[in-house]
Amino acid sequence: MSEIITKNSRLPIDLERKCGMSVFQVIDRIQELSPCAAVRYRIKRMLGQEIDPELFDEFYNSKWVELLKKNQLDDGGYGRFHSRDSKVRQKYPTTEHAVDSMKMLDIRRGNPLVDKLCDYMEKILKKEVEWPDGFERNIWYRPAQPLFTASMLSIFGSDRREYIEVFDCWHTILKEAFADGEYNRDRTNKISKEILGCDIDGSYIGLNSIYPIELFSNMQAKISGELKQNYLKWLHHSGKLICYTGVVLNRGFNNDFSGLYKVYFILSSFSCFKTEFEEEMGCLLEKRDRDGFWNFGKDFACQKLSDDWRSQDRMNIDHTILALLLFG
Repeated sequence: MSEIITKNSRLPIDLERKCGMSVFQVIDRIQELSPCAAVRYRIKRMLGQEIDPELFDEFYNSKWVELLKKNQLDDGGYGRFHSRDSKVRQKYPTTEHAVDSMKMLDIRRGNPLVDKLCDYMEKILKKEVEWPDGFERNIWYRPAQPLFTASMLSIFGSDRREYIEVFDCWHTILKEAFADGEYNRDRTNKISKEILGCDIDGSYIGLNSIYPIELFSNMQAKISGELKQNYLKWLHHSGKLICYTGVVLNRGFNNDFSGLYKVYFILSSFSCFKTEFEEEMGCLLEKRDRDGFWNFGKDFACQKLSDDWRSQDRMNIDHTILALLLFG
């Protein structure tokens, strides 16, 4: 995430009134429960605190990181990139699934696991390695490949020319789509036809797809404040499906929560997220128990931090950390 969470992070005024106590006071209660290394590591990352080498080593050799290291291929990827092969059973069905785990664990550049993966994705963008999924017979798949790759790479960052070119392309489309302050379908299709060779409105790579949202969220520092506000307002109220998630944002918590959390987590990187989704974040605050913990139930599909959830305390801890990330 692009912004550092601190215990002094400011919520919108109405949310602060609803909080009663600081949402971050629960961290002290979590620490008293002797959480695992992944939780302690995630807390320090969340609070912008320095990670000492001993903690990082313990975290880097913990269960979920070991699984990522064990299943990474020699080329740095995890097999297919975007579309899984139903005939192959493996822990991470696609590279995207592995990236999502790394994102939620907050593993960053500077270690062999992530650096090797980023090198692989940069080689895909440079066309030095072949796209591993084959080709789908539709007009969007060719421009979708660099979008899929760049959106995943954006989580870790890159200064490669090919990556910047993909972002600039989609940034141009975003600016034209909202040139009048509101989303314009005709403008969107006109500019995407010129740049990508196809219309994108209503497609799986439209601006309401999770992939451009991910790319823009991680590159939001390069997007104007007004454009970000207009974009999030449209995503929030348009009634459009967020492609690849099953989520329609104006339905709020009437969505499947696992999918909704995934979208909120990505959107929370935007500087205007807490203001645009103030009502929803207020509702989320009300889901805490009296001790300040969240629990979204066993069906909440996410990357675990603790080794398992057989203990109620461990489930509460993981869910609470994940909820706190939205308030950064």
